[in-house]
Formats: sequence, structure tokens, C-alpha cells
Amino acid sequence: MSLSISQLQDFFSKHNSLDKFYVAYSGGLDSTVLLHIMHAIKLPVEAVHVNHHLQNDCNQWQQQCEKFCSDFSIPLKIQHAQITKQAQTSLEELARHARYALLEELLINNSAMVTAHHQDDLAETILLQLLRGAGPAGLAAMPESKTLSMGIHLRPLLSFSRVDILDYARTQDLQWVDDPSNQCNEFDRNYLRNEVMPILLKRWPSAKQTLARSAELQADTLSCLQDLAELDLQPAKTDELQKLSVTPLQALSFERLNNALRFWITSNNIRVPSKKILKQIVTDIVLKKDMETSPLQTWKEGEIRRFRDHLYLMHPLQSHDASQTIRWKIDQPLVIESLGRTLMPEDLKDAGIAIPEGVSELTIKFREGGERLKPFGSKQHRSLKNLLHEAEVPPWERSRIPLLYHQDQLISVLDFWNTGAVCETKT
Repeated sequence: MSLSISQLQDFFSKHNSLDKFYVAYSGGLDSTVLLHIMHAIKLPVEAVHVNHHLQNDCNQWQQQCEKFCSDFSIPLKIQHAQITKQAQTSLEELARHARYALLEELLINNSAMVTAHHQDDLAETILLQLLRGAGPAGLAAMPESKTLSMGIHLRPLLSFSRVDILDYARTQDLQWVDDPSNQCNEFDRNYLRNEVMPILLKRWPSAKQTLARSAELQADTLSCLQDLAELDLQPAKTDELQKLSVTPLQALSFERLNNALRFWITSNNIRVPSKKILKQIVTDIVLKKDMETSPLQTWKEGEIRRFRDHLYLMHPLQSHDASQTIRWKIDQPLVIESLGRTLMPEDLKDAGIAIPEGVSELTIKFREGGERLKPFGSKQHRSLKNLLHEAEVPPWERSRIPLLYHQDQLISVLDFWNTGAVCETKT
């Protein structure tokens, strides 16, 4: 199929309600052709170039992008990625995550991130996912459109091959940059592209189209599995997206429980753990009866805990020193890094804590044991331990709740109880 402006006009006519298109523009062949066509269609487009600073020629590539956009009067935004090498994670993957994070930050309502993935990319991705043992979610590979938090991700070139794109670029006499790392077979994708695909295509000339059909079928399967997961999760839902009731989950078969948990984790924008870890979550946490402890299963991107009859999904908790004492100038924001939380002056008013005139500082501590307080409206003092237990506050949260003190007197368990003590001293 040859690539033409009219064919992409048909594609974008399905998305004519969008107000803005952010094109991921590397300066390479594929994104140059995509940007050229979208400009010709007169779409409200802005090019975004992410400089990863990983190659010696990165600044020259950026200059090429600036020249191309200047020649065609296309708005261009330059983003700079900061990439730190991590054990057991490829530099290619780190760069991709950094790039997508920067692109998604730009999205607003009724906007789209547009990337130049094509049929060859799709075939390579399916093969990579097969070799990684992926299920339908991985093998569905690259949909033409995908909902993001503040917009959508579009891939308008998926029906076209690299040859189609090259023919268009030559016909239009376009200039682009070539990344020499594309010839480095140390990267898995490059090895597939440069060594494996030519052999497959020699034996099966239509392999790319066949793999694309397989991806469509896997996408259909994935859609059905997601619908089933929605039905299975419905009885377990609570008023919090990251909290489920355990008992309804225990009635599911092992396979449907696996499917439901995968969908729940993905829906909360956390990467699903390995098959081995997911099995441990099912057998050691979800299916256990009469749970007395609070078991935990963690992986790089997330963790799942259980307390009584509820399952909790979260990002891994940061290390927190419950013995620390913090002085808070209450006319200024206070960042508590170990909680990932910022206390604002208005939080005191919102929490119903009355501060007497002249008081400019409070002390923040965390539960260590033995604290007692008389909640506002209560007739007697109670131990904080019993109050937290009755309120069914999960154990891992109890030492992370800010306790507000004034003159060594506990006046508030923030987000839970106030004592009214400060109010009583007000003149």
C-alpha cells in the first residue's frame, strides 16, 4: 500500500474533535514523513523533539529538527530527558519511558500524542513479545489509538511499511537524520530487524501483514478478557480504586482471578508483575483464609498488601523514620518527603483545627506507641492504638500519619481526629 496525504486525511477525519496533535519528532525518516503529512493536512500540530543526550550527534539532530520545523513553520518544543542507567533495564527501554513521560506531560483534554510507528515496528514488537512469553496484552502490541490520562495516543502509519514511508520521503525530497545505533545488533529490536526479519520475509513474504492480523486477533481477545475482568471485579469493588474486597475474589477460578488482578493493576497505571509474582499474590495473599497478619508482595513498580478482608494496591512505600520530629511554620508549606506529601497552611482550616492567635509553629511527630487523646466531642481519653484499630486503619499506615502537637500536647491525628485542645486555649 503506497502512502499518500489523502489516506492519512481519512485516518484523521475520525479524530476531528481533537484540538491539538503533539507529534513525537526524532528527526528520523518515519517521524519526518508523519510530520510533513500532518502539516500538509493543516492539522493543529506541534512537533516535540526529546533530546536524550545519549549520542554524540544528539545536538546536531536537534538542530536538524529545528531547521525542518522552521522551513515549514511548524511549532517545535524541545524536551530534554534525564536518563540514569539501572540494573537489569536496557538503555533503550529507559529512553523510551523517559520520552513517553515527557510527551504525556504535554497532553491536555482533547489532545493527542502522535507517533510514527509503522507495520515493520508492529511486526518486530510482536516477535519481541512472543520471545518474552507475553500474553494477549503484550501480543496486541500497538493499537492505532489508545486512551491516555489526558488524551489519546495515535499511530496513523501502522498500515504502511518502512518501504512505503521511504518512497514518500524520496518523492517529496525530504531530509532526515539516520541514527547509527539502528545498525547495532546488541539491541534486541535491531537484531530482529537486521538479521531475523529478512530471513522470515524470504520464506514468508507476507509475514508482516500476517503478524499484524495476529495482533488484531489478540486485541479482540484482550478486549473480551477485560470485559470479563470488569464483571468479576464488580462485587469486590470499594469506594477506593486501589482497594478490593477479598471474599468475592476468592470465589473466582484461578484463571479468572489472575485475569481480574491483571486488569485491576493495569487500570491503576501500575505495571503487572511477573507470572511468578502474580501467582504468589493469588496463593499467599488472596486465597488465604482467616488472615491474621498483613502479608505483602512487592515488585519494582508496585506492591499488594492485605488487611483483614481487603486487598490494597499501591506504589512501593518509601522508607519512613517514625521517630523524627518536624517543626512546621504553619504559614508555609511543609514537604514530608518520606510520605510523598506536602502540608499546606489551609490544610489546618480544612481539617477543622482552630489555631489560636499568635501561634506560628506546630510540631509534627509520628506514632511510636502510648499516645492518648480525647477526640473532640468525646467524653474520655482513648489510646491512639485502639482508635486506629477500631477505624480499621491498615497497620502500614499507622506510623505514617502526621500527629500535630502544640506545646507538647497532641491536638490532631491529621485526617482522623482533632482534640479541640487548641480551640479551648483560644482567647
